[in-house]
Amino acid sequence: MLQHPASVRAAFEEAARTYLDTIRAVQPHQWQLPGLGEWNVRELASHTLRAFSTIEAYVNAEPVIDRIMDGAADYYHTVLGDPSIHAAVAKRGHDGGAQLDDPVGESEATTQRVLALVASTADDEPVNTFAGQVGFSEYLATRTVELGVHTLDLQRATGQPRQLHPATSSIVVAVLAELANPVELITALTGRGHLASDCNVLS
Repeated sequence: MLQHPASVRAAFEEAARTYLDTIRAVQPHQWQLPGLGEWNVRELASHTLRAFSTIEAYVNAEPVIDRIMDGAADYYHTVLGDPSIHAAVAKRGHDGGAQLDDPVGESEATTQRVLALVASTADDEPVNTFAGQVGFSEYLATRTVELGVHTLDLQRATGQPRQLHPATSSIVVAVLAELANPVELITALTGRGHLASDCNVLS
């Protein structure tokens, strides 16, 4: 299911605001605390910033692979089909964290720059990712998922209340629901079953 472009834009903008509020509230001593998996908070912040930096990298990039993806869910199915992806992501987080000298300042500068780029990019502009080509609006939906989910991770890791704007939550839930088993999701949400304890549609 393709996401409505205006809703995606609103969701991404609100996700960016929530991320900045969250990153500004991190205390100096918390950057080395456990963040997510093998990452500390600084490394998690570095990875979260890729929700912005990959937009800069892929908009107007030349095609690198001959594949057209239908939308956000197809993007995730394609990317997660590579068994080496998680190890590569973990390494990038470590490397990026080591280079992130000023998490708040770099987050503010990157967010401002990318929001301007998003505003000037058409919904149907082709985005050439490493996994193939997808329309800009649908790629922005995947960035909203990454930004929303990892902002929640940062809030949890630093003891902040976990919250997202409803506009962000609606897109994140919509994309993740497309990746889930629909019968299991329906039965769990209606109290007729349970999701597995290790359920993770992004694994």
